Amino acid sequence: PYLKLLAQVFDISGKAVINLGNRSGLLGALYRNPRNPASTLSCASETASGANVLMMRVQPLRCAVLLFCFADILGNRQLAGPSPSELSLGATRLQNRPGYGFKLWVPHANNIEIQLKDPKEEALKSVVKLEKAEENGRPVWYGVCPEASAGDHYQVAIESSWNDCFNEEGAVIYRRDPYNRFTPKEKFHEKWCALTDRGEDFAWSQPENPWLLRDGLGRHSMYEMHIGTFTPEGTFSAAMEKLEHLHWLGFTTVEVLPVTEYGGSWGYNPRSCMAIHPHYGTPDDFRKFVDKAHTLGIAVVVDIVLNHGSSKFNALWNWDGYSADGQGGIYFDLGADDTPWGRKFAFNRPEVQDYLMDACRMYLGNEYRCDGLRFDSVHNMPEWLVSKLNRDIKSEFPAACLIAETVPEDPRALKERDLGYDAIFLHAPHFDVVDWFCAQKGGETGMSKLSGAIRQKYFPRSGTDCAINGLLGTHDQVRLASPHRL
Repeated sequence: PYLKLLAQVFDISGKAVINLGNRSGLLGALYRNPRNPASTLSCASETASGANVLMMRVQPLRCAVLLFCFADILGNRQLAGPSPSELSLGATRLQNRPGYGFKLWVPHANNIEIQLKDPKEEALKSVVKLEKAEENGRPVWYGVCPEASAGDHYQVAIESSWNDCFNEEGAVIYRRDPYNRFTPKEKFHEKWCALTDRGEDFAWSQPENPWLLRDGLGRHSMYEMHIGTFTPEGTFSAAMEKLEHLHWLGFTTVEVLPVTEYGGSWGYNPRSCMAIHPHYGTPDDFRKFVDKAHTLGIAVVVDIVLNHGSSKFNALWNWDGYSADGQGGIYFDLGADDTPWGRKFAFNRPEVQDYLMDACRMYLGNEYRCDGLRFDSVHNMPEWLVSKLNRDIKSEFPAACLIAETVPEDPRALKERDLGYDAIFLHAPHFDVVDWFCAQKGGETGMSKLSGAIRQKYFPRSGTDCAINGLLGTHDQVRLASPHRL
């Protein structure tokens, strides 16, 4: 075992040993190469096999001291933290050691710090200066903080190398982590995020995702739910208490409108793509909601907005200071144009493509265990990107159900264009149902018409049995409906 330990130590490069400061002097004093008395450990370490042989000539006491020093060196080498490739983007809890690791994609920066503080204290708890590295040709900045713990608040301080925000914000700009999972609602208008885990410790009722929509939507009835208005409290916890009622009514799937942090009121203006909207609750509250639904046999589909960023309080805008031609910076440039609701993402950037994919992965993976995704306004995204995202999702989560809102509403087009969706939203039945039901003023005849509309197929069955039929109403119809029809 001594030789094994020494072999590990001597695997360290000569430069690494020299950089150990006072320890290298101590080791040099304890061990001199008998073949060359002037030699120190840093020289002998260049040949591990020779050093091992020579070490056996050292007196037992010196050997014990050396082993103690080597153990100290190895311990400090381990505490130095993982390499960039071992860290996920964002803030992640370290495995088998205390603290958090940080990794960010930042093309335009001279220096970056992570500033942390206890939410109960005003003073900073710790400041972590990130190191720069290249990862798959991309500039990433990374570092670890052993003192960081769940619940701490953190923000990113960037000394930008291309600072188009200097006049408004100064030489150092402060930003949220684009991969942050939660911002407390009292910090909604600030740059601080909260450190959380990614569901590693959550006690799920089932050992894995049951994937309740693995066989498609053909025998399911879906309830669209806006968490903020479904109950007076407008929270995940309050909505969870009503799931048994939906189960009793016969609904087998709940589609929740966007639950990522947003500006506005509907949820379709995402400030970033991965932080849970704090007014609804915490990430664990959403996990509890999904878990309770699954125990009742109710699938959970999340509405996700990947076609544009928020027009209000956009946390990704001019993120690292770069904003050539006022296009919004690295998440929105490269020819992206505007939608009526906000600027499109920079779909041509591979890093942005990965960011959108990671948002999908977050909901479908073990972090939240949702059964599917409903993609908003797919026609505002390039078809090549939609196909790529869906192929990647299906490769990783083959049982996930993927639903599109697209115009025109022809499911045959999805089949022919091979976009990879399992179903599309079909709005036409809603207007027929409203006309029929209002014309009959309710009553028995009206209910018969309503039932017939639900059962009707709006497209030929051959090869196109992938529409959500009988869509009686969504947030869009509620918004557009005239008062007398409401």
